[in-house]
Amino acid sequence: MASRSTLQSIQALRAVAIFLVLLLHLVSLAAHYRPDDVAHVGWAGIGHAGVDLFFVISGFIMYLIGHRQSAGWSAAGRFLYRRAARVYLPYWLWFLVAFLVYLSAPQIMLLKPGQITDLFHSFLLIPTWTPQLLPVSWTLKYELYFYAVCALILFLPGRYRLSAASGWLLYMLTGQWVCSQPPMAPCEPALFLTMHPIMFEFAMGALVGFLYEQKTYPSWASRYLFGVGVLVLLAVFVVYVFFAIDLDANAWNRVVLFGLPAALIVFGATLAERDQQARVSPWLVAVGNASYSYYLSHLIVIQMVFWLLAPIAWFPTLLMMGIACAVSLLVAGFGYRYAEQPLLRFGYRAFSRQPSGVSGQPS
Repeated sequence: MASRSTLQSIQALRAVAIFLVLLLHLVSLAAHYRPDDVAHVGWAGIGHAGVDLFFVISGFIMYLIGHRQSAGWSAAGRFLYRRAARVYLPYWLWFLVAFLVYLSAPQIMLLKPGQITDLFHSFLLIPTWTPQLLPVSWTLKYELYFYAVCALILFLPGRYRLSAASGWLLYMLTGQWVCSQPPMAPCEPALFLTMHPIMFEFAMGALVGFLYEQKTYPSWASRYLFGVGVLVLLAVFVVYVFFAIDLDANAWNRVVLFGLPAALIVFGATLAERDQQARVSPWLVAVGNASYSYYLSHLIVIQMVFWLLAPIAWFPTLLMMGIACAVSLLVAGFGYRYAEQPLLRFGYRAFSRQPSGVSGQPS
C-alpha cells in the first residue's frame, strides 16, 4: 500500500503536466518562427490541460498536508512560509535569468526594449494587467493565493475549517457577477484573481484529497477511474478543437473542459497506486520531481533555441523542435539539482523539521 508520503503517481502526473505544457509552447513558438511549416497550434492545444492538472494536483496535496495539522498561527505561519519559499526561491532564480536575457537581447523573448514596464509586480508575483517578464508566472499567482487561503483555514480549529472552505467557495461564486472578464471588469487585478473560476480546480483537487483519505470507494475505481479520466479528457479535447472553443472567452470553459477530467485522472491514479493496480515509471517520477524547474525554465530555453536555429532556412522544423525540447529538459534537470534543491534547503533551514510534501517534493 502506498503511504501518503510516497505517492509516486502524483510525481508522474506532474511529469505528464509539464510535457503537456512543453508541447503547447513548442508548437505555438514553432508556429511563430516557421508559420509555413506550423500553421496553427491545433492538436497541441491539449497542452493547455497541463496547467489544469497542476492546479488539481496542488489542491490534492495541500489537503493531504493541511487537514491533519493543528490549528493556530504557528502551524499556519509555518505552512505559508514553506509554500512561499517553494514558489519564490526557484522563481527568482529564473526571473533573474529572464531579466538578463531581456536586458541584452529582448527579441529572444519576443519582446521589445521597454515593453516590460512593471518589474516590481512581476518580481513579487503581484497581480497586474501588464505583461510579465516570465509569461508562465500567471499560474504562480493563483498558487500563492490558494496557499494564503489554506493558511487562513489552517489557523482555524478543525470544526470550523469546512465552513471556512465553503465560505471561500461561495465568495468565488458570487464574485462571478463582479469580476467576470479582464480588464473591462470593474475590479482590481488582485480582486479578479481571488474570484476567478480557475480557483475551483484547486477546490476539486482538495475534494479528491478528501475522498482519497476516506478509503470508501467502489472496488472498480482503482482499476478504471484513471482510464475514464483520460478518455473524458480526450473526448472534451475533440469538442474543444471541433467547436474552436476559446478558453479566454469564458473562464468556466477551462474548468469544465480540462479541470474536471484532471480531477478524475488524479483520483484514479492515486487510487491505482494505493491498491497496487499500476506501476509508476521511475523516469516519470524523476521528471515530476523537477517539474517546477522545467516549468520555469522551458520557455526561455525554447525561445533561445528557436531564435538561433529558425533563421537557418534549411534546418528542419521538427529537428529544431526536438533539439529545443531536449535542451530544455537538460537545462531544467541541471537547474533542479544544482539550483532549486540547494535554494530550497537554504530556505527551509529556518525550521528544524523537513517540509511536508509528497516524496519530498512540495507542491
